[in-house]
Amino acid sequence: MLNALRSSGRKKGAGSIIVWIILGLIIIGLTGFGLGGAVSGLASQNVARVGGEPVEREDFVRAMFRDLDLFSRQTGRRPTMTEAQALGIDDQVLSRLITVAALDKEARALSLSVDDRIVGDQLMQAPAFQGLSGTFDQQSYDFFLDRQGLTAKDYEEELRKESARLLLQASVAQGVDMPDSMARTILAYLGEQRGFSYAVISPDTLATPLGAPTEADLQAQYEAQPEAYTRPETRQVRYVALQPGDIVDQIEVPDEEIQAEYEARGDIYNTDAARVIDQISFPDMAAAEDAKARVDAGEVSFADLAAERDLSPADISRGRVAAEDLGVAAREVVFGAEGLGIVGPVTTDLGPALFRINGIVAARTTPLEDVADDLRAELALEEAGRRIGDYIDPVQDLLASGATLQEIADETDLVLGEAGVTALGGAGIAADAAFRAEALQADVDEDRDLIDLAGGGIAALRVTAIDAPALRPLDEVRDQVVEDWTAAETQRRLTTEAEALQAQLGEARTFASVAETAGLSLVAELPRERGDVPSGVPGDLLTQVFALGKAGETVVISDPAGVYLVQLDEIVPVDLTDAEQAQRLDDLDGALSQQVGTDLFIGYAQLLRDTGGVEVNERLIRDTLAQYP
Repeated sequence: MLNALRSSGRKKGAGSIIVWIILGLIIIGLTGFGLGGAVSGLASQNVARVGGEPVEREDFVRAMFRDLDLFSRQTGRRPTMTEAQALGIDDQVLSRLITVAALDKEARALSLSVDDRIVGDQLMQAPAFQGLSGTFDQQSYDFFLDRQGLTAKDYEEELRKESARLLLQASVAQGVDMPDSMARTILAYLGEQRGFSYAVISPDTLATPLGAPTEADLQAQYEAQPEAYTRPETRQVRYVALQPGDIVDQIEVPDEEIQAEYEARGDIYNTDAARVIDQISFPDMAAAEDAKARVDAGEVSFADLAAERDLSPADISRGRVAAEDLGVAAREVVFGAEGLGIVGPVTTDLGPALFRINGIVAARTTPLEDVADDLRAELALEEAGRRIGDYIDPVQDLLASGATLQEIADETDLVLGEAGVTALGGAGIAADAAFRAEALQADVDEDRDLIDLAGGGIAALRVTAIDAPALRPLDEVRDQVVEDWTAAETQRRLTTEAEALQAQLGEARTFASVAETAGLSLVAELPRERGDVPSGVPGDLLTQVFALGKAGETVVISDPAGVYLVQLDEIVPVDLTDAEQAQRLDDLDGALSQQVGTDLFIGYAQLLRDTGGVEVNERLIRDTLAQYP
């Protein structure tokens, strides 16, 4: 897993790793995940060195577990250490730590450091260490250190190093100022707007019906696109397989397991009534009653009341709440209402409040008997998947002993079958990605290992023949050829019609008059920037509009839904006197300067890695990771 990193060209992924540092994330972060146990008992050794700067094993393990926690929160599943290595998480962690070590080495060489006062200020201001009073809480800090398996000295030294790294970053990346002309040029390109009109020539606008193709038409279509009617290379495969569905009928699921599963899913099958509400609190009951009176009189809306108090929609939203989420008085008012609307005022812990009921979710009760059959089938299928594991060793032993597929089928529950497999997929087992990949890699009559099917089963296969690609006879693909000819001929006629209309525009007739004569509806679009995505038109329409040179020019665009005749109506350059565009120019100018500064620091950090003399202790990494499941 670490080979790409440890080769002489350790550059893959370095950019993203360095950007991680640029964002100022601290290797020893301010949120603990209970890593003390992960690093306790580890001898202090170095998994890598950059010159004289070490990457310690404890830091590597901490960073690995942090990344595993992050992966778990993002995917809902925590990978094993073996899976993490297969995903390359160990590579990412090591590369990140090597980059940090290279920066630390350079900071030390430049004598960059910060004094104790700055480190102390960072600790005092860290949100993770704030108590209820909003000041530094020693107990929270001690708890964090214990969870991380760190001493205060270790953590504060890491803060000091991080501050030095940020000073190093600032010295390289800050102060870059790109010329105004670059931002103006880019904004002139991105912000230019174009107004246009279009008419759609669709199949129902054709003067004469398309009709049926002749035999000569079909033959011409068949010969013009032979690749569309060529059977791909097909591998004839003989196989034995066992999938959960093959043995599910053998499994009895006890009633108590069904009952237990039903109870475990209680929050799915049985839910309490709920309301989706917003809430605005007031300083006193008089203010709340006055607000409600204004709402009832139609003078203001609930949103207006929020705006008057500088509250955003997010500030007033309480989302979905159950009855127990509200105080007694609020519960009676909110859940006692017969429909949607504004209720209150009512006294709450936050003072008198009005509530807006946006949604009513009725209580739901699903009896066990209504879902018992589905649960039984689901649990049986899960158990079948687990039992398939019992077949792996016996089948592997048979394969190792030279047993034929027929003999395996005779001696086990695996089912014998045949399938045609192509790179395009197929039906049945040929649709399984793992099965298809194995079949496409195998040579004729080659013995292959047991396959873990993507669907949860197992299989073994042998390719018996490989049929080369071949043009299928016309009679075999006649329906497809008719369909293709119809689509192509329709598009040809529509394009011919659009081009004829386009030629009329060149005869000094307006777009509107040409469209009206042809019985077409003309759609006029307001000016749009090139990055906009108009709905209901081909995806490349706006691109082609911006390719036109001047107002009045037209273009014909073919699309499966019809053919579009488009005219450029106006070109609107960016108005830099407009406050919004002026702000946009300032933002773009700042972004360009920041990006160049970032690129400089990325290159600088990469140079430090490349010239720092990176050494990696592969054996120590392998032995360390092997200690964790």
